[in-house]
This record gives sequence, structure tokens and C-alpha cells, in this order.
Amino acid sequence: MLKTELIKRSPVRILEKTIHGGLGKGCLGVFTARKGVGKTASMVHVATDKMLRDQNVIHISFADDPQHIKSWYEQVFLEVARQYKLDNANDIYEDLLHRRLVLHFKQKDLSFSQIKEIFYQVTKSASFTPQTIFVDGFPFEDAAIDQLKEWQQFAIELNVEIWFSATMHRHDMQLDEKGVPAPVNRFYDLFSVIIMLNPKEDYIDFNLLKAHNDQNFDKLHLKLDPQTLLIANRRV
Repeated sequence: MLKTELIKRSPVRILEKTIHGGLGKGCLGVFTARKGVGKTASMVHVATDKMLRDQNVIHISFADDPQHIKSWYEQVFLEVARQYKLDNANDIYEDLLHRRLVLHFKQKDLSFSQIKEIFYQVTKSASFTPQTIFVDGFPFEDAAIDQLKEWQQFAIELNVEIWFSATMHRHDMQLDEKGVPAPVNRFYDLFSVIIMLNPKEDYIDFNLLKAHNDQNFDKLHLKLDPQTLLIANRRV
């Protein structure tokens, strides 16, 4: 299969259509789930789709080391290439490597001004301009609303969209009146899109909890396949 056909058939097109064209520049989105359910895999698949469409992405991790993150990207791409029988997969993968930058912050107590300073230093030296930023392992449990407002302003400043992963509270699995779990519910107004991953018997369901300002959005007919760790159409 040609790359153009793969892009057209990607389940990420369903995600974009359901949330009215995508997350959008200057907006924050989040994948939330219990630990180990598939948040990073979901973000990496979305990131890989963007790279295939010749967009630059930055993956910021507060948890896994850079090599582990790079292994995620390789694993997801190889599975996509295998499933879709992608032509010239090796050449395409080499091109994708130039469209991704991984930043790892070991210290979770870094101030946002320190994070921004490092971000600008790295992107300037690499002459790298991202269209999307993925933030993995951000400590939402200990974060204040003002901290996320800084990320929102950062998205506007850079004219990028930013996707987060958020681990649900271990001891508080209750949902609020909007069906949103802690700790994400504290930041509800700052997120334009909220997706909760729910483990089922043989797949992980994508439950769309917020889609911009739409009060009557469609159900998101997507799942994460626990075998391939790829997003897939749940209607198939």
C-alpha cells in the first residue's frame, strides 16, 4: 500500500472527524486511563500518523527515558507497516526519524520557565519547528490549575496542539457528573478534548468525554488493540 492510501485509511481520520477536524492549534487534549492501559501507545499512534503526513512532533516525557520512547515509535510504525503492507517502509521510517524530537525531563519539579528554556534551546539548535507536542507522564495529581494554564498559553504561543496523557487516581475511580475521572476533572475547562480509555474483555474502548464546546458529540467508535497496540475502528 502507498503511504497516501495508508493515511486515508488510518483510524485517526475517525478521531479527527468525531472531534470536528482535530484538536486544533492552541488547544490541549488528554488521553486518561489507569496505569498501563495504553495512553502512551495511543499518543504514539496519533503522533506517527502526523509524521506520516509530513508534520513535525515533539514528544516530552516526564516518565520513560528517551530510548524507551523511541522504541515505542519504532514498534508502532513497524506494526502499522505490517498491517497495511506499506510500500518502501524502511525509507519512510528513515524520513519519519527527522520529524520527531524526544525530550526527557527527569525532574518532575522543574518550573515551567525552566521547561520552556530547555525546549527553546533544543528546538533552536536543531532548527526544529513542531506542529504537535505530546506530553507523557505529566504529574497531574500534584499539578495546580495555573500550571496547566501555562501549557495552554504555550500552545497558543507556538501555534501548536498539545496532547497529554493522565493517569487516573488509583484510590479514586469515581467519575464526576460529566463522567470525567480524577485528576483530569480538575482541569476540565482547560482541555478541549478528553478521551478516557476503558479496558474491556478483549480490547480497550475509547470513550470521548469532551469534544470542544459541542454538547451533543458523536460516540467515538475507536478501540486500542492490546495485541498490536494500535488504534483501530471498533465498527470493523
